Amino acid sequence: MKTLLLLLVLLSVALDVTAQAGDGSEIFSAGEMASSAGGLFLFSAPPSLSSAGRFFACPTGWTRYKNGCYLYVTSGRTWSSAAAYCRSLGASLASVSDVFDYSFLQDLTRRSGYSLAWMGGFYFQGWRWVDQSSFSYNNWNSQNTVSRYQCIYLNANAGWSNHDCNNGWTSICMKRIDTC
Repeated sequence: MKTLLLLLVLLSVALDVTAQAGDGSEIFSAGEMASSAGGLFLFSAPPSLSSAGRFFACPTGWTRYKNGCYLYVTSGRTWSSAAAYCRSLGASLASVSDVFDYSFLQDLTRRSGYSLAWMGGFYFQGWRWVDQSSFSYNNWNSQNTVSRYQCIYLNANAGWSNHDCNNGWTSICMKRIDTC
């Protein structure tokens, strides 16, 4: 996917440079065939994206990190209400795949002036992330009994923990931007 995106960017730049040289080459709009070779069709990126260099910009108020945009939501909500709010924004509660992701979320939480926030982890026949990404990285500070505490929250000064899903805490929404 990333290779295809890189090819689209390079093709778009090449077409733009060719057009500026004035050799009579035609620039095709988004969705039109730019070239074909051996049955392989390439399409140019929309000019509004390629010329402005604005690939996958995050919405206002969101913070870009790796392949996602993150929003720290300061209003206190239950875990399920926070998850629904993130979904209403086209996002999900944040998931974590490594220590760097968790450190980023801790820093985002501290910069927002808080120390706790709901993340997208929950227990249902095992720990899962709401965005269905792999729950392969663990960073437990303390793990409480799952029969009563089934939702994961971030601690800005330690690892994560699980707690009662009805607590009204802040939360972190995440939008993936590497998918088509």
